Amino acid sequence: MIRKRRFFTGRVARQVFLLFILSAFLPFAVIAALSYVQIRQLHIQSGQQRLAVASKQYGMGVYERLLSAAEIARNAAEFPDRSSRFRKLAQSRFRALGFVDAKGGVRSLLGSIEAPGVLDAAASERLAQDKPLVLITPKEGAARIRLLLRSDASGDLLIGDVDPEYLWGDVDQLPAATEVCVIAETLRSVLHCSAPMPQHMLVSIRNSPSEYTFKSFGWTTEGIAQQSVVWAEFMGGEFGTGDWLIVMSQPESYRARVASELDDFFLPVALLALLIAVLLSLRQIRSILVPVEQLAGGARRVAQRDFSARVDVRTDDEFGELARAFNTMSEGLGRQFAVLGALAEIDRLILSTLDTEQVVRLIIERVGGVLSADCVSVTLLDPDNPDLARTYIGGAQAAAEIGMTRQQLSLAERRALQASPESGWTPLAAAEQAYLQPVRDLGMSMAYAQPVVWRNAVCGVLVLGYQTSPVVTEDDRKQISDFADRVAVAISSAWRDEQLYQQAHYDALTGLPNRLLLKDRVNREIARCQRAGGGFALLFIDLDHFKNINDTQGHSLGDRVLKETASRIAGCLRASDTVSRLGGDEFVVILSNPQHPKDVRAVGEHIVHKLSEVFQIDDHSCFLSASIGVAFFPQDGDSAETLIRNADTAMYRAKAGGRAQVVYFEEAMNTKTVERVSLDRELRRAIERGELELHYQPQINLATGEIQCAEALLRWRHPVFGIVPPVQFIPIAEEFGYIELIGEWIFRETCAQLKAWRAEGLPPTRVAVNVSPRQFRTDKLVSIVRECTSLAGVPPALLEVEITEGVLVDPRGNAEKVLRQLAEMGVEVSLDDFGTGFSSMAYLKRFPVHKIKIDRAFTEGLGRDKDSEAIVASIIAMSQALGKAVVAEGVETAEQLAILRKLRCNQAQGFYFSYPLRAAEFAEFVKGRRKAA
Repeated sequence: MIRKRRFFTGRVARQVFLLFILSAFLPFAVIAALSYVQIRQLHIQSGQQRLAVASKQYGMGVYERLLSAAEIARNAAEFPDRSSRFRKLAQSRFRALGFVDAKGGVRSLLGSIEAPGVLDAAASERLAQDKPLVLITPKEGAARIRLLLRSDASGDLLIGDVDPEYLWGDVDQLPAATEVCVIAETLRSVLHCSAPMPQHMLVSIRNSPSEYTFKSFGWTTEGIAQQSVVWAEFMGGEFGTGDWLIVMSQPESYRARVASELDDFFLPVALLALLIAVLLSLRQIRSILVPVEQLAGGARRVAQRDFSARVDVRTDDEFGELARAFNTMSEGLGRQFAVLGALAEIDRLILSTLDTEQVVRLIIERVGGVLSADCVSVTLLDPDNPDLARTYIGGAQAAAEIGMTRQQLSLAERRALQASPESGWTPLAAAEQAYLQPVRDLGMSMAYAQPVVWRNAVCGVLVLGYQTSPVVTEDDRKQISDFADRVAVAISSAWRDEQLYQQAHYDALTGLPNRLLLKDRVNREIARCQRAGGGFALLFIDLDHFKNINDTQGHSLGDRVLKETASRIAGCLRASDTVSRLGGDEFVVILSNPQHPKDVRAVGEHIVHKLSEVFQIDDHSCFLSASIGVAFFPQDGDSAETLIRNADTAMYRAKAGGRAQVVYFEEAMNTKTVERVSLDRELRRAIERGELELHYQPQINLATGEIQCAEALLRWRHPVFGIVPPVQFIPIAEEFGYIELIGEWIFRETCAQLKAWRAEGLPPTRVAVNVSPRQFRTDKLVSIVRECTSLAGVPPALLEVEITEGVLVDPRGNAEKVLRQLAEMGVEVSLDDFGTGFSSMAYLKRFPVHKIKIDRAFTEGLGRDKDSEAIVASIIAMSQALGKAVVAEGVETAEQLAILRKLRCNQAQGFYFSYPLRAAEFAEFVKGRRKAA
């Protein structure tokens, strides 16, 4: 049967076979079918006629039984002396029998009889004519048939309930497989049914009896097809009721039983004759076309990538030779597709997983099956420790699961692999390489080793073990190399993903967790505390004055300081704690499950102490401190963002309180933060609404008493808060980038005021403007000064630029160029706050600085502190030796002024002479000094 099915799939075979069907089988089949249909139809018609006769006979039988019942009832009433005889006969025909007199009295002869009720005129007239009358009372199941007639002896009304079993007869007396239903046409009700008939058929026959009378019609009940015939039995003449419709039914299958017998004989004989002809024809067709069909089937299986089946043609003719060549080609293609499928599966796994071990295990499973190796091993070198390696091994001789062993590779083995990353055969009897030992332990005699190379470096070895020396073709070598490349890709993907993970979650400079990983660990710590109870502390650490190191020593040294900072913080913590770097000089520590808040303070103070120790980087000594803010879970926040923000707020409070300390977060600090944000918003509006103004504080020449210069000091006159001190809004302007815009406004306003003073006839007075380091590094300072002086029409020599020492040590080396350009324009440069930072005489010698301003921290100690006087004397002596003028800030007493004059200081500035004055007040002050002189 298998060969037949295979044969009929061939197009040529189907064409030959269809030709046979058209020429021989089709005519025979048509004749047989016509004969069969004709015989079957004749039998069905004969059955219909027999059913019609049976319907008529049944109707007449019912009619006769009613006549007999009426006669027996009369006899029982007229011959009372023989009542026992007629009573017995009546019992077989009636269920109840009795008289009803004219007054309605009932006398029973048999059973319990009921009066008929009021009869209509037609019924009464019929009974008066001494004719029997049948009354039908519809009931569920069989209807009640009552027979009424007048007694000849007494004239009383004789009533009898006809027994249904007598009236309708025994079902067994009906023809075989025949069922009957009786319907009263006049009443349109069912009188009797030997078997259920669909209600819709009964209603249809009852409503239109003439359409069905003596005609065959079909219907279906419970999935069985039925054929029926209707006979109308006339009952009106004798019994005063309408026609009774006799519906006789038989299953269609029963009526066609003779046709079925014909099927049992006719069809097998016809099929046998046809089968003999088919077999004889197929034998000849198969001998020619089966080999062709088998080759076509083999080609289809190859097209569907099924290379396992072979074309079984064992003849020595051309078909046999073609089949053998086809089988050889199929085997080669199967192997190629198996390799490609395995490589594709490995590629998908490489793309979908980061687990190199899972990829290696899949490669071992596929290589052994594709290349028929007795065992396969993959050895991977540890990227962090090349002396260590992991070997995964599996195959026909290995355990059910792929095993893994750890090994040590000698330097000589690694060098040998790196020097000759080519594949080759190795007899295992004398092999000493560590990566070959697992294969030899499984009883292999030969091994084919293929180094795994990634970026010109050997990172592993793929080994195929054989018990005997196999034949490995060039294609096999190429396929082994492809599998080794997949191992290299998996290794590179894993290393690259690990590198990306490190870059995404760890700080590149310090190797600490970054902000992303910190939030994840904080959330995990929150989940742990919510599950097991307890709490933890978050320490926000910021280095104090770290920016000075970047500005003075360069970012390279600053990065090394940050790495050392990370190491010192980590040394103060437990293994269960976490330290991370958010960026810049900000670090965050998670102290897991502290026993008491004082333990947290102790850790914080320990960190402050460690970070206060000198940082010795090469020949540079750096001194730092740290400010730490602390927030506790759950009282200071229930999320990572809230805890970090609150700890940051506490850290800023530590800086504001003097730095180098640990401060716990308090809710009141948030109020300060809100005020700071509000101040930032108001400062933006202040620039737009013109609420900023300049005050001027004079600098007095101590030798002549003249006003040598005036320092422009920025003030913010808020419409609600009044004068806002610069110490409150200048840091905000620096932080949020407004200082550049404000600085440009100061230069423009100063030049405009100089123009106004000149118009008033005031003597030329130089005005000093403080320049922010951030503004200084924008490379726009020279152009701003040139533009402002040009628009106002004032000489640049009336301007003085005050800078801090941090500008001079700008690592970008741009300060000297800008200062010299300003000096060439005639703008003087003064160095502010000298002595408090990285003061160096070398800077004074190198840069075009015209004036040195002694910080008020030294001036206020004059007269009380001999050290302050010594420092001021030294600054004055060294500065004047270099040709620089010296200005002392913060002079508030006559004693301080006397000492400065004694030390031959050039100029002085402070409240002793005047507070900072608005422009009009300063003009009046200058005029007053002139009059006093």
